[in-house]
Amino acid sequence: MENKTFDFPSSGGSRRYGLMAITWSMLVAGSLVWNLHQEGLNALNTASVAASANIAKDIGFRRWGSSHGGVYVPPTEHTPPNPYLNVPDRDVVTTTGKALTLMNPAYMLRELQTDFPGEYGNKSHITSLKLLNPKNTPDDWETAALHAFEQGEKVRQEVQQINGQPYLRMMKPLIAEKGCLKCHGTQGYKEGDIRGGISTVVSLAPYHAREHELGISLSLTHGVIWLIGLAGLGISYRRDRNFSGARQKAVNDLRESEQKYHLVADYTSDWEYWTGVRGEIIYMSPSCLALTGHYAEEFSADPGLLVGLVHPDDMAAFEAHWHGHSEHAEAGESEFRIINKDGEVRWISHRCRPVFDQRGNWRGIRAGNRDITARREAENKITELNRTLERRVTERTQQLEAANNELEAFSYSVSHDLRSPLRAIDGFSHMLIEDYADKLDNEGKRLLEVVRNNTKRMSQLIDDILKFSRTGRLEFTSSKIDMEKMAHTVVEELQPSIAGSKLQVEIEHIPSSTGDPAMMDQVFANLLSNAIKFSHTREAPKIHVGATVKGDETIYFVRDNGVGFDMQFADKMFVVFQRLHSMEEFEGTGIGLAIVKRIVTRHGGRVWAEGKVNEGATLYFALPTNKTDQG
Repeated sequence: MENKTFDFPSSGGSRRYGLMAITWSMLVAGSLVWNLHQEGLNALNTASVAASANIAKDIGFRRWGSSHGGVYVPPTEHTPPNPYLNVPDRDVVTTTGKALTLMNPAYMLRELQTDFPGEYGNKSHITSLKLLNPKNTPDDWETAALHAFEQGEKVRQEVQQINGQPYLRMMKPLIAEKGCLKCHGTQGYKEGDIRGGISTVVSLAPYHAREHELGISLSLTHGVIWLIGLAGLGISYRRDRNFSGARQKAVNDLRESEQKYHLVADYTSDWEYWTGVRGEIIYMSPSCLALTGHYAEEFSADPGLLVGLVHPDDMAAFEAHWHGHSEHAEAGESEFRIINKDGEVRWISHRCRPVFDQRGNWRGIRAGNRDITARREAENKITELNRTLERRVTERTQQLEAANNELEAFSYSVSHDLRSPLRAIDGFSHMLIEDYADKLDNEGKRLLEVVRNNTKRMSQLIDDILKFSRTGRLEFTSSKIDMEKMAHTVVEELQPSIAGSKLQVEIEHIPSSTGDPAMMDQVFANLLSNAIKFSHTREAPKIHVGATVKGDETIYFVRDNGVGFDMQFADKMFVVFQRLHSMEEFEGTGIGLAIVKRIVTRHGGRVWAEGKVNEGATLYFALPTNKTDQG
């Protein structure tokens, strides 16, 4: 970049522009100092609010304790009987023989302040000039504050250095209430007297850190403004020393520079404005045009336009919000509708806060408005979609209930209609064998036995189908289940089916659970029956029942050393009518494990299987840990 040297036209002109530069610099510096000062006041005010809230919390806690006359707790080394509390019922014993001691409100508050000093980010202390407990002795600052409270002062605060760090100390008086006289009436206090005070200490370090960050931002902003101003002065200075054409160019450059400054100062996507104490428009951002259709000058000429834009249905709520915050100078938020110049209704998110000058005088209201029409429309759509979804869910539920009722009726009808011909087939086959045995050869008798066996198998299949159908409709009754005891009971019930075999059943300690006892009994019965069936061909059949806790679920399992299965068919194990072995090898209908899956699923669990051909199988079912007792 080419370096340029400026020749000052005259000592008078140089002096005049020098004074202008100095004046501009002082104005910018003054603005920066003022803004930094305001940020310092804001930081202190914010810390003061935090301290006041902490004290209010302690006073409220003490008032609650006072309204109940204190709280009885079991005495411990940490919370011994209060030796400074002289009331007849300080120590009591319950009807069950349990010893209790009375914690008066001051004792309760001191314990809270001692045990949880940083729970709310601040530290607090209860104290008094008339002490019952030496632990509440005030320091010099607290003593001075307590004397000031007796003279009518309501609150005292001061910034102090503690361990080299700035802290805000605040103290407010404790007023003796009726409930306080139970413990402190003997000290001469009457209702309404200054009983003592609560002080709190708030670290100013985080507030100063935030103030420092804002100070950097303000400094950079003022630096940019200062440089823009100096650039304008430089342009003006060059205008005076150049010919008329160059001078006009300098004027144009200065105007362009000023325009850029205003664009930076006025640019905001939200509609911002500042109204004075009398309701006049002090500032109106140009962005008002996009939202309202009115120019900033229209609002300045007619401040009542602000209220005139509000939708009639929202007018009462808006006026209550506006007048309430204007009169009391409080910050607030509201949402309402406006009707813009084109008659279009727009939803507005309105925020306002009071504006104060350096002396603390109220200077009006600073407000910001954001267009939330799209958000409101989306919320309305979501609400309507939720209503539609709820209606559809209700309709689907009713349809499902009707379908279940029809299915149940159909199941009983099918059961009755199928059993009648089956009983007839079985009965007539039996009559043929008994009455015409001498006329049938061996092949005829064998075929009749095949018919009878298949009718029995068909009858069992009907029973299993009905049982599977009822599993999903049975009423769920939840209670605590001793899973280990239930497994032993089921094994005992299955003893007739394993009589005479060398079967060994090992049941380890397994956690209890919560669920429907009848359903869970069916799960163990089906799993153990399945293990017995597929391991009875072994010379030394073994069944092992166990459980393990993993993550958020308890996994129960039944393992056998039977014929096993190929893992590529594992996904068919719990599917209705899916069999991995022929009827000639092992009897069954292929429904038992499907019932297990349905029951476990209703308990919020899952099932799976592992196995290997001729090396046994392990069937698992897992229940959530919140349904199990790991003890």
